Amino acid sequence: MVRRRASFARRWLARLTFSSFSSVSSQDTPARLFLSSRRNFSSGLGVAAESRPKVNPVEVSHKDCKVLVSRAKDEHIEPHCLDCVTPFDARFLDALDLHSISESSAFQVAVTKIFEEIDLNGDGCIDRDELERLLRDRIYPTCPPHVWALSADELLAKLGATGSRVTRDEFVAAIERIADTLDRRVWPLATSQFFSALMFALSQPLTPLLVKELGISMAQFGGTVAMMPLIRVALAAPTTYFCNRYGRKPLTVNGQLVAAAGLGLSAFITTPLQLVGSRLMIGAGTSFSGVGQQNMLGDIATGRTRSRVFAPGSVRASAAFAIGPAIGGWLAANFGVQATFLMTGAGMAVVSIRNQYVLTETLKFPANSSNTEDGKKKPLLERIKSSASEWFGISKHFVTDAALCSASAANAGFNFTAISAKFVMLPMFALDTWGLGPTGLGIALGCMSVIQLAAATPAAYIADVHGRRWALLPGMCLSSLAMAAAGSGLSPEVAVPLVCGSWAVGSAFVGSTPTAISLDAAGRHRLDQRQTAGLLAMSRAAGDIGMIAGCVTSGFLVTSLGAPVSFEIQSAILAAVTAASARSLSRFELQQQQEQVPSSERVTSQK
Repeated sequence: MVRRRASFARRWLARLTFSSFSSVSSQDTPARLFLSSRRNFSSGLGVAAESRPKVNPVEVSHKDCKVLVSRAKDEHIEPHCLDCVTPFDARFLDALDLHSISESSAFQVAVTKIFEEIDLNGDGCIDRDELERLLRDRIYPTCPPHVWALSADELLAKLGATGSRVTRDEFVAAIERIADTLDRRVWPLATSQFFSALMFALSQPLTPLLVKELGISMAQFGGTVAMMPLIRVALAAPTTYFCNRYGRKPLTVNGQLVAAAGLGLSAFITTPLQLVGSRLMIGAGTSFSGVGQQNMLGDIATGRTRSRVFAPGSVRASAAFAIGPAIGGWLAANFGVQATFLMTGAGMAVVSIRNQYVLTETLKFPANSSNTEDGKKKPLLERIKSSASEWFGISKHFVTDAALCSASAANAGFNFTAISAKFVMLPMFALDTWGLGPTGLGIALGCMSVIQLAAATPAAYIADVHGRRWALLPGMCLSSLAMAAAGSGLSPEVAVPLVCGSWAVGSAFVGSTPTAISLDAAGRHRLDQRQTAGLLAMSRAAGDIGMIAGCVTSGFLVTSLGAPVSFEIQSAILAAVTAASARSLSRFELQQQQEQVPSSERVTSQK
């Protein structure tokens, strides 16, 4: 009885609230007033239309968004109809099928074609009635009008119309502006990446210290570092399946909880076997959370922002690693390694709980759409066959796409050399050869992160605007030069800033470029969200395999030949991989340019 009265009171209060939002005029009918007030309430949380910006919809808080989602479910409205769940710009580009196009020439052709489709009367302009039809038929086909983020008049203003109609030039400029703007869902995710990276940054100086306490050899240390990418490879298919079935957010939140448990249990390690168990748990957690976050960013990226969409998270993660290692080293020196591990585990658990209330789901399709048929669950054998067929189709795209194969090979080579050396060889080299203590090691790693932070945004801009290879190849070259300098025998006063600086800039330029190339390939092949997640999993697995082999190889090289010779060998391997990647990517771009040239011009040039 109490619940019924409370429910009745909420409905009564909502009706009173609805009736007070819109201004009353003598020409407004009660039905129109109710519809207008409900639209204002759903899109702006009770903000009147006159007080809302006419171009951009009102952004609501995460708490208010949850209230709106709950109310939409009560009215049997899909949550993705709400602007706080799926922003209008992303919905607009999806409806026009422009979300996945990255090539400038192809984008211009597609925009011109869409303008002609919207311009039904063929007068060379788009009027209000045509925009109303666009909203109803393509942008919000399954959503009631009272939850639309923009009306036809507001969309007219958003497209930059100087009068009552949108010209072709105004339409093209507006579409380019929308496609070049980062989705606002990037920022909560970037903040989540900052706090998550901060916990790992705090623990970064702890692992070498723990290894020294346990008396583990360099080869064994390399094997323990390689366990995390090994786990990611083993979990590539299951994590992608869970990500497509249950969503990106649950994978991110629960993965961070698992990683928190692994970090906390590291405080009680007394044997190498316990270290292996802790690394297994941390690896599984980071695999789940990493797949969830990467697919979230892939979902909200446009074809023109595929590198820049990763930049905010990369910048904030670099900021975390800029301060985290120094703080972690100081905490370890003053409170001990075990206490610091406990603090990082507790902090990671807090990050996970925060993400549960802050992040929004980006998967658009129903969670079990591929496992049901006419409302009934498919048999297990059919589900296995369907999943196998889907993975086979994705693997065909992966193998036949030259740019994707080249980028994946480059990423594997980069992880085999630069990344594995950074995690296995560089910390021990800094402690033993350069003579840095725990605090000095933390400061050196923090400075690398500061430099990487400063270079991340320019690198992403270069990759998006000037081409992926102009970010990938220079980054690989700089990393190769950094390892060569580390093995050259320079004094610590010269070697530390030279190696750390060039290595950090190279890592920033490589960064998310292989992921952006994978998303480009998904756009070229017109893959949906689920297929794109599978393609990203294959590309990610290639890099992880390279890191596995690199960590083990680095440990054996240091044990057998010493750190300086090992750095020189890794530098030479990365230089060879860079040269091969440059040739392959240049050939692919030339082929793409030839395919875009009309056949008549191609015949004339051949004559």
